[in-house]
Amino acid sequence: MPRDLLETKRNTFEEIENTRTTGMLLASKHVLEHRYDAAKDVFEKLLQLSPNDVEIMALHANIYCVEGKFIEAENKLNQVLILDPDYPLALYFLGYVHNAKGEYEKAINMYETALKYFSEHEKMEIADTYHNLGCSLWEVKRRKEAIEAWKTCLKYNPEQKHVKENLRQFANESDIF
Repeated sequence: MPRDLLETKRNTFEEIENTRTTGMLLASKHVLEHRYDAAKDVFEKLLQLSPNDVEIMALHANIYCVEGKFIEAENKLNQVLILDPDYPLALYFLGYVHNAKGEYEKAINMYETALKYFSEHEKMEIADTYHNLGCSLWEVKRRKEAIEAWKTCLKYNPEQKHVKENLRQFANESDIF
């Protein structure tokens, strides 16, 4: 392959990656500003460039979670899992959706599955998953497992204040400690 063609392809891939990164940052900014429609528009444009980008798809679906549109979020997350059944972020978000809908056993299953696929260096994601797993376990009266999940969360993120509050609060309500 001619050298100029290789250089052109490399530059094109770099431009696409830069567009993706810039788009993700812009969408994140919109979410933080509660401009959800603008964030969804950015993700939809990114998905036109790369329709099977599971990270973009999952983050796009998460906006629907934030808006409380759980059916739409669930449908979009299921599309992600069709492409990559082991994608931990989609599994985590789907756990959140099930928890929000009161489907705690399904949420527990999603969180436990997500934990199998997060890489060990994704400590904050793992901590958040254990936090939410603990909350879902608590809802179905699996108290000891919930406490263990929260303790494990603190191993990954010792600064997790909500988990510390849960452990303090529920220590008074339970004979587990």
